Formats: sequence, C-alpha cells, structure tokens
Amino acid sequence: MTHGKTHIFLDNSNIFGGAQRAAREVEGAPWQSVRVDYQHLFAVIRRRRTSLGYSMLAGSVPPGNDALWTAAQVAGFDTTLLKRVESDDGRLVEQGVDEVIHLKIGNILLDEDTPGTLVILTGDGAITEQGSSFTKQVERAAKRQWNVEIWSWRSQLSPKLRDMRLKYPDHVTVYFLDEWYWGLIFIKSGTYTVKNDQVTMQGRSSHGIRLTDEAFSEAVDRTSST
Repeated sequence: MTHGKTHIFLDNSNIFGGAQRAAREVEGAPWQSVRVDYQHLFAVIRRRRTSLGYSMLAGSVPPGNDALWTAAQVAGFDTTLLKRVESDDGRLVEQGVDEVIHLKIGNILLDEDTPGTLVILTGDGAITEQGSSFTKQVERAAKRQWNVEIWSWRSQLSPKLRDMRLKYPDHVTVYFLDEWYWGLIFIKSGTYTVKNDQVTMQGRSSHGIRLTDEAFSEAVDRTSST
C-alpha cells in the first residue's frame, strides 16, 4: 500500500509550557530558567523520516527564545507568529494560535490524495471558542486512514487527546518526550523570583540524545486506560 508524506505540526506554547512543568517536577527549576534544545527536538521527531511534507511551528511573539525561530526556519519549518492580546483581566494571552494549526491540519487532510502521517506536538485537547480542537483533527485523520503521532510531555497530555490512541489503536500513537528529558531541556543560570523568594539556579547544558529503536519504543504510551 502506498503511504503518503509526513507532515509535522508543533504547538510551541504547549510544548514549551510542558517543558517548564517537567523541569519543575524533575529538578525543581523555576519556569524562567527553562530552555528547550530545539535542534535536539527536531532530530528526535524527524528521525528516519524519508518523505517529509509540510512542517509548521506556531507560537506567540515575543517568543522568549529568539534562537528558536531561526533554528526552526533553517530546519524547514513554516513559522507562524501571532501577537498576544490583552484579556479582560489585563493579562496577555494567545489568540488564534491553536486555530491556525487546526486549519493547516484540515487543509492537509483535504488536499492530500494519499493518507500519510501527521506528527502533532501538543498535549492540548481543549476545544476552542470556534469549536475546533487537536482532538477533532486527530479523529478526522484516523477516520481517513492517516497515521497520527501525538508527541507530548507526560504531565501535559490531555486525557481527551490521549483517548484517541485507545479509540483508534491502529492509527494513533502517543510518544512521551520525557524519554529525552535531559537532552531536550537545558537550564539558564541565574537568580529567579518564585513566590516572592529568590531561587538561584546553576546552569546546565542539554545532554546527548538517544535516537535508538529502544529509546523510541520506551517513549510510546502503552497504558490501557486513562
């Protein structure tokens, strides 16, 4: 059976937020000190892929990590940057980032004649105000005989999104980025304010990453229920 191309969609805010959460749990790192090694992340998700199609990284500006956008563009990603807007309580929040990715995924499903593979990096299973969601797009893809890979930090993955693997076991696979934690996250040294306390962190670099079959097998979610 002919298999189509692989298309990659990276929800940067969710993946970066998951990295901050994981770093707090693993080594007590303040969120301000956490950085993601995107070159390592790209190496993991693109391992042994021979027929790449569209790749997209979406997030808000300012990104907080200027090197990310350059690295993503060099790696061939379409970078979609949307400005944050002020909410009713005065906070700056994202607007439209998820919807843009949902739309791009839908376009791929409509435009491609041959089912391929969707690689979606997010743990977000929520429905937007416009009624779209990653969960719905994963289900649409699975019903059309596409293979879908969901990549997320374990503690960041929505049960709704995770349930897609149980509903469509032949087409949906979940990978946990935690398998490569020490290679995907590095810490910026400095003194940070956490709940009115000053926390000093010693910086560390990201470690090497394992790109072996064993590592990828260990990263797969095989739980029988949520």
